[in-house]
Amino acid sequence: MTEGHARDPAILIVGDDVLAERVCVELAAAGGTRVRVVSPMSSERQEAFRRAGAAVTPHDADNDDSLLEAGVAGAITILTLSGDDERNLSVALRARMLNPSIRVVLRQFGTKIGRKIEQNLPDSTVLSPAALSAATYAGAALDPGCFFGLRFPNAIDGAFVGFTRGLAGELDVADLTVAEAEEKLKVRIVALGEHHEPVPDSLIDPSDTIVGFGPVSERRSTDAKPERAARVQRPYTRRTLIGSAIEALARVNPILRTIALGAFLFYAIALIFFHFALHLTWPGSAFDVVQAMTSTGFGDSSVVRRGVAVIAGAMVVMIGGTVFTSIFIGYVSAAITRAQWTAQQGLRRIRARGHVVICGGGRIGSAVVNLLTEAGKHVVVIDSHPDPTLIRRARESSIDLLTGDATNEDVLALCDVPHAAAVVVLTNSDPGNLEIALGARALRADVPLVVRMENRTFAQATARLFGISTFSPAALSAPAFAGLARFPGTLGRVTYAGEEHTIVQRWGGLGAGPPAEDAVPLCVWRGGRVLLVHDSAEIAAGDTVIYALPLGRPGAEPGIVSV
Repeated sequence: MTEGHARDPAILIVGDDVLAERVCVELAAAGGTRVRVVSPMSSERQEAFRRAGAAVTPHDADNDDSLLEAGVAGAITILTLSGDDERNLSVALRARMLNPSIRVVLRQFGTKIGRKIEQNLPDSTVLSPAALSAATYAGAALDPGCFFGLRFPNAIDGAFVGFTRGLAGELDVADLTVAEAEEKLKVRIVALGEHHEPVPDSLIDPSDTIVGFGPVSERRSTDAKPERAARVQRPYTRRTLIGSAIEALARVNPILRTIALGAFLFYAIALIFFHFALHLTWPGSAFDVVQAMTSTGFGDSSVVRRGVAVIAGAMVVMIGGTVFTSIFIGYVSAAITRAQWTAQQGLRRIRARGHVVICGGGRIGSAVVNLLTEAGKHVVVIDSHPDPTLIRRARESSIDLLTGDATNEDVLALCDVPHAAAVVVLTNSDPGNLEIALGARALRADVPLVVRMENRTFAQATARLFGISTFSPAALSAPAFAGLARFPGTLGRVTYAGEEHTIVQRWGGLGAGPPAEDAVPLCVWRGGRVLLVHDSAEIAAGDTVIYALPLGRPGAEPGIVSV
């Protein structure tokens, strides 16, 4: 370590998962600090963190000796990033007792307790990776161009805003000026092609890429029409009764259809036979055949005096009726049993249009459900072990919940994927998420897919080979945690027009001032609503403001692979 590096302020990180590793990478890239990870880990993980630019103290951070050995007394910030909320809070409080001036950044899954911690613990910030990344997943489900979403001014019940990208021709704003396009799209255009902050009277070419910021709105077509629907169309407009009956019969289960047709043919032959053999009227013959087929007999002993042929025919009808009746009863019993089992598993067929199917109802899934239902979307959730909150919402009919494994194609088929606006896959298994996504694509080739992928290599391969856009919660959250280590109000990082930008929130409007001279204001929170702004002259005292701070370096979307 050089002398200059030795004088850099120290930052401690508690945790050893992929999020902690990515935060180390972010802090190393930003420079100006020394990073030390405090967590018991294998030699392989220690080497991974050293490659990420951090030193390692391989001890448990739950005791004071480990924190003092790691240098908590002289550190400027501690980030507790383990997957245990209670442990993160405990370590953070212990660090504050050992160093009253240390800044605290906690990872907490519970957003409500996080707000209370911030209110009662000075110089602290609490961030939920699930809540932060959920806004991007929900935004992408509504708008195919959304590549970063957030809630403003707070992560619990703030307005839903985000960045979106698209071609001018596809957005139907070609040949308009930037100001006209902003009015039509209800966004603030921050980039036009490779140009930042285009002037309002710039003319937009159909091939220009537009990057906008503003309230997230639905930009997908909800009138999803599967390809198979086009194949069943007929060249005529009027449909006959016979034709409708034939089409309905063709959709019936083939086994049931064969049984029904066989029983009908058998009944017709028996009806004709006994009409002539016993010289009965057609209604009388029909009644007697029904009696025979239901094993109640003909009720007429004269049948035995009509010869061998009539007796044999009566016996065949009675035996055949018994066979068909038994098959029918067995089929109905099996159907009832199957329906009962399906109901017990929480599975049923959903008939809907323009809905969003969410596979995986964990912490991220629940947050996505909240955002989409607030946006007025019909949501169908598939989860093998749903939490009580989802079950309660299903009972209140605010969502449809299916208790099952989304990798099972039969379960996925119950959700009417061909007519869905999007399918969002959020389980914690990358291979499982890919399997679900491909299963949904088999049901509808062009279904919009929003998929969670943690492994960067796996995500890139998924995007390149299957054309699926992927988002990583850890990669979306890591820039926010790294920024919060030094600067309160950091919300994340995005890339547009070939340059990285840090997104920062400031409270107090003019009194707080921008985070840097070149920071660009995007919107303010005033009077309980979001107002898009273009310069500091539009900011009033007391406004909460979101700024985009250009970093002056090229980069790709963190944790996002778009195709």
